[in-house]
Amino acid sequence: METCKSSPTPTAMGIKLCKDDYTKSVNPTLYKSMVGSLMYLTHTHLDIMYVVSLVSRFMENPRASHLQEAKRILWYVLGIVAYGINY
Repeated sequence: METCKSSPTPTAMGIKLCKDDYTKSVNPTLYKSMVGSLMYLTHTHLDIMYVVSLVSRFMENPRASHLQEAKRILWYVLGIVAYGINY
């Protein structure tokens, strides 16, 4: 993931994630770990709060499309990591 290009937005426009997705099932432990780390990151980056809450709805039965959206959030964070917070 370190060598991938960053994403300009945390999610694609008009994306519809659903529970009854017929894509391949993914490892739930990996998905829960990724979403948990993203939830922790929302304390400093509030712009990803909505998208993280969207992907966290599918932690019971994650699919490949849900994992792809979680990865897109990580690509977005890769691009904004240098911005930081100024008080």
